Amino acid sequence: MAFLFSPKARAFSDESLESYLLRVVSENFFDSYEGLSLAIREELHELDFEAHGAFPIDLKRLNVYHAKHNSHFRMRALGLLETLLDLPRYELQKLALLKSDIKFNSSAALYNNGVDIPLRFIRHHAEGAVDSIPVCPQCLAEEAYIKQSWHIKWVNACTKHQCALLHNCPECCAPINYIENESITHCSCGFELSCASTSPVNTLSIEHLNKLLDKGERNDSNPLFNNMTLTERFAVLLWYQERYSQTDNFCLNDAVNYFSKWPAVFNTELDELSKNAEMKLIDLFNKTEFKFIFGDAILACPSTQKQSESHFIYKALLDYLVTLVESNPKTKKPNAADLLVSVLEAATLLGTSVEQVYRLYQDGILQTAFRHKMNQRINPYKGAFFLRHVIEYKTSFGNDKARMYLSAW
Repeated sequence: MAFLFSPKARAFSDESLESYLLRVVSENFFDSYEGLSLAIREELHELDFEAHGAFPIDLKRLNVYHAKHNSHFRMRALGLLETLLDLPRYELQKLALLKSDIKFNSSAALYNNGVDIPLRFIRHHAEGAVDSIPVCPQCLAEEAYIKQSWHIKWVNACTKHQCALLHNCPECCAPINYIENESITHCSCGFELSCASTSPVNTLSIEHLNKLLDKGERNDSNPLFNNMTLTERFAVLLWYQERYSQTDNFCLNDAVNYFSKWPAVFNTELDELSKNAEMKLIDLFNKTEFKFIFGDAILACPSTQKQSESHFIYKALLDYLVTLVESNPKTKKPNAADLLVSVLEAATLLGTSVEQVYRLYQDGILQTAFRHKMNQRINPYKGAFFLRHVIEYKTSFGNDKARMYLSAW
């Protein structure tokens, strides 16, 4: 028998977990989420003591990824809550944002419904965050719930109604945040958000947003959307933002416009760095690390989920470096092709593992720029191999796919 009443409208497939729990609060006539959570914790205490301790009292801490050490207990608590609400199994767990087991170039990620999302793309992801979580008044008028996509910083429009999302209350101008207010339909000042007027968004912006959020793969002239999964699109946008945005700039149209000029726009930027390299030098090229001139151009490359083909950013970078090496032949005077790459950078360029690079070094195939002490492991972050040698070795095998260069035996 259900301990609590579940909302008449079942959880929507695109609803956030916090939104659904606020609907449970309303359905069971609690004054606040805290009242509901204390009642749930009291009931869970009898059913499962460990899960009882993992269920948060604060709505800001509700989602699974907020759990610091006991996310499995949080999942168990949600499973027990499904029983208390007489819901089908996994109904709440499907709405949760989980900690992902992958990282986007050392950036933490979350997982929801088959998609990995960089944590920094999530609005209100930190406890002390003051981000608004915008809403579409027309969507709220149709069904009073918060969509998970509204939590993503790249989403600033409603594709269904082709209007801009509302970030601030028209009445008091305060940032709209249903988690802080514990109200889906009203601002803290009492204004009903579904009554707010909306401003239209141009068709091209809506088209870009539709392409971004589409979970399927499509053929497209823009590499950002061409045969990419949603996770891969987020990885590309993270690469773009880290490389070009000093502040949190989430203008999707700017990103789409940038990638429409790919790879010419990227090659032009690398050309500028290459031309100014000699002016920037402190030492000779063969004693200077690659990242000193080109930054994290190699290590920042996103990876692809498809093993059969290279990522378009990696491919453009590799093509550029092959051209750089070919246009700077070996001479007595060191040049840009003699820059030093680290073990990690060599592994990325060769499309293989760090262990494989160490084996290539031990077998004398890759030579370091300086001598090492016996039995001393090369620092994986320090420039050790000549860019020329790594690129020439890569092209000798063909630069179109990842491979195992040497057997472990």
